[in-house]
Amino acid sequence: MDRNWKSMLCVAITGNLVACAGSINGPFNATNIQPQEAIDFISEYHEHWEDLDFEALAQLHSPNFEYVFFDQVVPGDAFPEILPTSWMKGVAAYSIEESDFDVVLIEPDHAFVTLAVSDEAEYENGGIARTSGMMSYLLHKGEGWNIVRIHHSGPPSTDLYVGEPLE
Repeated sequence: MDRNWKSMLCVAITGNLVACAGSINGPFNATNIQPQEAIDFISEYHEHWEDLDFEALAQLHSPNFEYVFFDQVVPGDAFPEILPTSWMKGVAAYSIEESDFDVVLIEPDHAFVTLAVSDEAEYENGGIARTSGMMSYLLHKGEGWNIVRIHHSGPPSTDLYVGEPLE
């Protein structure tokens, strides 16, 4: 008898939690956002990287944006500045390949996306840097998509850089 009472209480509490969650966040509606929308947005974002258009990149970030790059955490307000002065200094051409997208929709207006990436930066002095790894994006969709957080990581490459490094 005691076990039945506990089971009934557990069911009642769970039901109330589900009901409350629905009233706070609205009902689950898979039509608000689609996985392909998030994938297309990330591909557009990567096109700005390939164009070396750092201002366009920054326009796609949310006000509380953060970029976690291996062991660095770069806040949104520092991001556009770090690209031409550090991360992408001396880069003449850049390309990024994407694969293995996995999209988790977090209703009503977020998506968490992971993907595999391989990129190559060609420097003005002829040097080439290559990396590969994984990225995860936390996206928010309001009037349009924006990026809340990016995490970029991967194994250290033994042939990361070919040529003479820039000073």
